[in-house]
Amino acid sequence: MVAAENIEPFNAIPPEPINEQSLENRVDELLYNMTNAEKAAQLIMVYFSGEEFVSEHQFGGVLVMQNMLKDQTKITNELAALQLNSKAGVFVAIDQEGGIVNRIKRLPGWSNTPSAKVMRDWDTAKITELTNRIGIQLNEIGINMNLAPVLDPSLDYEGRNTFMEQSRRSFGATGAEIIPDGRAFIKGFNQNGVLTINKHFPGYDVASNSDHDIAVSQAPFSNILDNTSSFSALSKEANGVMMSSILFSDTDDKPAVLSEMMVGWARALYGDGIIITDDLWGVALRSWISPTSSIKNYPDEEFLKLIKMALLAGNDMMMITYPQKAVLMKEAIAEWMLTDELIAFRVNESNRRILSLKLNYNLKSELQ
Repeated sequence: MVAAENIEPFNAIPPEPINEQSLENRVDELLYNMTNAEKAAQLIMVYFSGEEFVSEHQFGGVLVMQNMLKDQTKITNELAALQLNSKAGVFVAIDQEGGIVNRIKRLPGWSNTPSAKVMRDWDTAKITELTNRIGIQLNEIGINMNLAPVLDPSLDYEGRNTFMEQSRRSFGATGAEIIPDGRAFIKGFNQNGVLTINKHFPGYDVASNSDHDIAVSQAPFSNILDNTSSFSALSKEANGVMMSSILFSDTDDKPAVLSEMMVGWARALYGDGIIITDDLWGVALRSWISPTSSIKNYPDEEFLKLIKMALLAGNDMMMITYPQKAVLMKEAIAEWMLTDELIAFRVNESNRRILSLKLNYNLKSELQ
């Protein structure tokens, strides 16, 4: 294993597009040489808890939070070592939105970044100039994915402020209003090879925080469709989409992230882009799956029901902020692949999308 000392981070700027047939052949070769456990690991984005742990389990992605950026040199070296010790490259993600979600606040010069509510009054060129500078900063650290922009509306279907408006995270009241600013936000990161993930599909239409309790929206389908116009318009400019945990009672009886219909809708819009869950260790989803279980001593068998449902719904990557549960997820998925043909198929198809994106963005230099 390569030590995290004096290692230059990979340049995440994408090279010239790889020939489609050549890319498919290389992905086939990678898949052929991967074990079920390695394939399962590619589907997991885990809270970054150290290079050795992530490298040992070969997880496909890590989530970096602001407290990890106190020592830029240290984390840059760790992330560079992480890429070198990975067989397929690692998505290193952050959710740098701006405003109250300012993960780079500990870095010099970035103690304050404007929120989407502030940026929506800017000229779009100014938004791109800012995100271009942030993209340069992320590249220097070794972060190659931003779980942003937020494409959620500021108003719900009855004209009330949504949670995203209350927290100043929304670019506008309707999908159509959000599109120009969302496009400008993405553009600056694209210029630096930083992958972007639109969120939270099909649009955050409630006033409450869906991390704490399952939020139920009674929005009629026509309003949901309007909210998805921004996700549709920007589906080819971003690299994927994050699903919402809201339950849209007019269309389904499951939270969107667990709904085959909702995830299937996102798939229809994003094609081979990757579909990511929000944190599956969140209280709301665990309570919804098992209302009578203790949240503090939550049973593994109940958590794995949630994981299987997310997988069968069609999500490509599953985020988890509890590192030891990531190991549980990996082992369970690999075991399910042995007896469940549909799960094996879903895991292989998700790996194709994940590995293709990593190859295209040169996240692992020796794969090029």
